[in-house]
Formats: sequence, structure tokens, C-alpha cells
Amino acid sequence: MPMPMTWPAPAELPENVPWYTHRGSKILRSGDVGAIVRYYREFHRLTQTQLSEKICVDRTYVSHWETRSRRLDSIANRIALADKLGIPYASLGIADAGQQDHAEMLASGDSVVRLSRTAREGGRAADALRELDQLLRALERRACNGKAIRADMVLLAAARAEIGVALGDLLPEAHLKTAAQWTGSGVNVLASLEGEPNLSAHSLRMHGNELRKAGDLHCAVRELRRAVEISPDLGGRATASLLLARAASEQGNTVMFDQCIKQCRQAIEQDPSIFNFFINPFSLREVELRGFLLTDRIKGAERVASRVVVAGEASPTWRVIERVTMTQFYLAVGEMKAAESELRAAIFGAQELGLPHQVERAVRLAENAHLDDLVRMGKAAIEEMSDPL
Repeated sequence: MPMPMTWPAPAELPENVPWYTHRGSKILRSGDVGAIVRYYREFHRLTQTQLSEKICVDRTYVSHWETRSRRLDSIANRIALADKLGIPYASLGIADAGQQDHAEMLASGDSVVRLSRTAREGGRAADALRELDQLLRALERRACNGKAIRADMVLLAAARAEIGVALGDLLPEAHLKTAAQWTGSGVNVLASLEGEPNLSAHSLRMHGNELRKAGDLHCAVRELRRAVEISPDLGGRATASLLLARAASEQGNTVMFDQCIKQCRQAIEQDPSIFNFFINPFSLREVELRGFLLTDRIKGAERVASRVVVAGEASPTWRVIERVTMTQFYLAVGEMKAAESELRAAIFGAQELGLPHQVERAVRLAENAHLDDLVRMGKAAIEEMSDPL
């Protein structure tokens, strides 16, 4: 029978080096049969004779392995030895199918998350979910089976956050709490890990924004403030500040809104290269315009609306969001024809991208302005997006 061995926990192993183990300051490389056998024997306080009797081989084999005067090249023999010792195959340089699949998953996981983010930011949130589905299922299985290592948990946190943000685009307002639950689960995974400042800050930013969309403004402001505080780079702090500005304006907090916009502008002036999906002239104008409208400052809104920004700088999603906000502005200043034109284009764009939340924003504006044709158009779009066929 194989002898049970207390194998070092993942935290005790050198980072990024699979199946290495320590004995004092000495590192034993996987596949080094002699070193592994010696370490195993000394760990269990066995003589060479005692070990040879346990694994049913002549003592000289143990001696030759430890002195490396005899090799053990056969994969079948290495598997047999690993079975008798009760240690992982990988410690003797053998990767089974499951281990190989896991290694490949980790190697490609970051790319999958990046591709899904690119798809979502390009207005293809449904494609983003499809990209993440298989990866998430594999990571969740490892976590449920107690096999997850640190790299799995980091990847799991990133995948959960991205799924939450994609759902935030695809779900109607009544179900946006689900999106916030997903981003929150990513934040919770990272809370148990140290040394991931960039991912932690990113997850907090996304979670705070989904909480805002779900209507939980108090918690949204709390999480976005934390994101500003812990973001290790200028771009991250600027992004968190812009998202915090949106939440502050919805709270009616004029002072916080103005401070956050000022911080964003200062960051862009300091380093224009920080532009990303959230931080760019187009998104900054939309957030400012909506904020001035929500804090009842029409003069400021007029000044922002007159600012010329190239639409090519924005993603398709931001263009739809901006059209709805421009409708809100035109209605506030009494320009009904311009409002109707923007609203029609916004509904078309939101329906094409599958953004029910933006259609619902548009419908509310149409109802308030008594634009009955656009109300019917928007409600028909929502119904079509909710039809599973």
C-alpha cells in the first residue's frame, strides 16, 4: 500500500513553478527522481532498506536512484513509483490529462478574459458571455472540488467580474441586481487574496458601477471611493473617479460630482495616454452633461453640450448612452425636434446592441415628453429583446 505523504501546500511552493518543494533552502525540481525519493525517505525518517521494503524493490535501486547512478526513464515505471509513494505524478515529471488541461486553461485564461472585455467594450456583450462561459465553468468546478490554487482564484475573480459587467449591459433594469451580485462575487474572491492591487481596484470599479445601475447608490459610492483609494495607477484612479462622479450626480451630491470631474480632468492633463473605455473625451462629456442635468445646472449642461467631441473616439455602447443623455438635455432646453431625433436613434442603437437598460431610459424620457410613437417603439424593442426566440 502507498504510504500517505504530507505534501507541501501551494503557499509553500515557489511562485510560478509547478510541483517544486522545499527542504531547508534546497529546491527539488519535478522529475528529479533521486532528489524526490531522498526527500520522501528523509521526510518520513526511513532508511533506504525500509523504503525499499515498502515499495517492493531491492535496496540497491533506492541507492542508485538517490545517487543518480541509475535512471528511471520509463513513464510506466515512474507512474508505478508515484503510485507506491502516494505522491502526484507531476512530482516525477509526469503530467496526466487533467493536469495538462489545467495548465492549458491557466495559460489561456487571461487571454479569454481580455477577449471577452474587448467584445463587451465593442458592443458585443453577448459574445463576451460566450467567451467566458467555458472558462468560468472549469474554474468553478476546481473551486467546488477544493482543487483551486491561487492562479485559479485570481482568474475566477476576473471572470466573475467580467460576467457581471456583461450582464449589466444585457439585463433589463429589474434584474440589474444580478449583475451586481456577479461583480460582488469577484470582489469577495479577491478579498481573501493579497498582492493583486490592479485586479482588486478594477473589480471594485466594476462592482461600484453595477451597484449604481441597480439603484444602490450608497453602496456604489462606498465601493467607488475604495477603488479611488486603492488604484495603484493614474488611469485606474481616473476611471474610478469618473464612475464615482456618475454615482454622486445621481445622489444629487454636487460637491462630490464637481471634485471627481476635476480629478479626471487633471489626470488626463497629466497623462493623455490613460484613455480607455471609460476615460476618453466622449465619455467624459456624457458624464458631465448628465451630472449637470441631474444637479439642476442647465447653464453648465449647455456649456458641456456645445463641446465638440469626435464620435469615433467612443465605443458603440457609449454612443447609445450619450444619445439618451443628449435627449434628456434637449428636452430640458425645450428642443423637441432634436430630442425626438436623438431618442429615435438611441432606441435603434440600443436594440441593435442588445442594451435593454438604455431602451428603458429612452422610454421614460419619451413618456415624460408625451412622445407616444417613441414610447411604443421602445416598448416593442424591449419586448423583442426579451423574446427567447
